[in-house]
Amino acid sequence: MTQSNSILMIILLPRVEKCFESEKCTYHNLQVEDVVGEMNPNICHDRKVAFIHNPKAAGTSFRHWFGISGPHNHGFPTINIPLEIWHSYTSIVVVRDPIERALSAYRFHTDENYNGSYLLRYPDLRSWDPNKWFVEMINNQIYVLACQYKYTMHLQSNKRPDYLFHFETMDTSELAKHLGMKEQFPVKNAGKNKKFVDLSEDMYYSLVDYYKVDYLLFGYKPKSYREFMVGQLAV
Repeated sequence: MTQSNSILMIILLPRVEKCFESEKCTYHNLQVEDVVGEMNPNICHDRKVAFIHNPKAAGTSFRHWFGISGPHNHGFPTINIPLEIWHSYTSIVVVRDPIERALSAYRFHTDENYNGSYLLRYPDLRSWDPNKWFVEMINNQIYVLACQYKYTMHLQSNKRPDYLFHFETMDTSELAKHLGMKEQFPVKNAGKNKKFVDLSEDMYYSLVDYYKVDYLLFGYKPKSYREFMVGQLAV
C-alpha cells in the first residue's frame, strides 16, 4: 500500500445541517431543546431512552422496537443530544466491524432497488464503483461512513453510553428487562445483498487506517487484504 494517506481525507468536525438525509432545514438559529424536540426522533421521552443511530448497525430494528418514526437521524451525541438528556436517559448505541459496516453501506447505496435521497445529489449513484463511492462518501458526506467512536461519546461529558452493543453478538434481553420491554426485538433491514465488492488493496488498507480508532476501542481486528477478498467469496 502506498496511498493510505492520500486516498481518504478524514473529516473531524460535524455539520449540524447534514444530520438528516433530506437536508431541507438548517438549524443554526434553534435552541438545542428545539432541535431535539422537533428533529431528533431517536429520543424516546416516554421510555427516557436516547438511541444513537450509528448507520448500518441495527438502527432500523431499534427504531421499530421503540416505536420511533420520522426521518433517520444519524447525528453525533455531542450535537444531537442535550447534556441533561445524555446524563439522565438510557443511552444506547450499536457498533459493528468497521469494514463490514462500510461494505453494507456501499451495497445499500448501489443496490438496483435503492431509491433514497442521495440519488438527488448523485443521480448515477447506483452505478458507482467502490473506489469512487468510498472517496466521495468519506470526503464529502460526514455521516455515511463516520468513525463509530464519535457515536459513543458526548464531548461535554465523561459519561459513556449505558448500553454499547456489538452488532455481531447483540443480546438485548438485559436492556429489555431494564426498560420493561415485552415486545420481542425485531430483525429489520437484514442485509440480503452480499454482492462481491472489488476494493483495491490501497483502498482497503486506507479504510483500515481510517477506522483505526474503532478497531482499537471496540475490539475488532482487521483482516489481511487477501483474507478480506477470499472471505467475500465464501459468503
